[in-house]
Amino acid sequence: MPDIPAGFVQMPGHDPGIYNSLIGPFWAKPEGEGLAIGFRVEARHCNPAGQCHGGMLAGFADIALAGGCNHVARLSRFLVTVSLTTDFLAPAALGTWVGARPEVLTVTRSTLFGQCLVTADGGPVLRASGTFRFGGDPDPRFDRLRRLLEANT
Repeated sequence: MPDIPAGFVQMPGHDPGIYNSLIGPFWAKPEGEGLAIGFRVEARHCNPAGQCHGGMLAGFADIALAGGCNHVARLSRFLVTVSLTTDFLAPAALGTWVGARPEVLTVTRSTLFGQCLVTADGGPVLRASGTFRFGGDPDPRFDRLRRLLEANT
């Protein structure tokens, strides 16, 4: 088990056999009205140069944006990624804590727009923005993070 900063709880949605379980777990902690989400870079996340693979950082940004913005906007919905734009700013080394604080830009009747800055031990490594469509009606399965965080505060 990697060293996790104080106050973080494991995010739900890491059920065996799904993508999140292969690249996670990810961890979340409430911060004011927002949410901090992160993971510790392990060897399995790295490229041959010993840095966190860009695909891992992009996958983390996608999950952090969808899960974090869903939580912040109180949607309780599955969010389908329509567009994810990333700018790689610097490498994230093995062992660093990679984190993001997703920000909701706007929510329409069927779409959410969000952004985040991904950091490694506090320094910027990736900037991401995403567009997400609502995948169905509100569903309590997609509100598990809120319930988990409330139970741990």
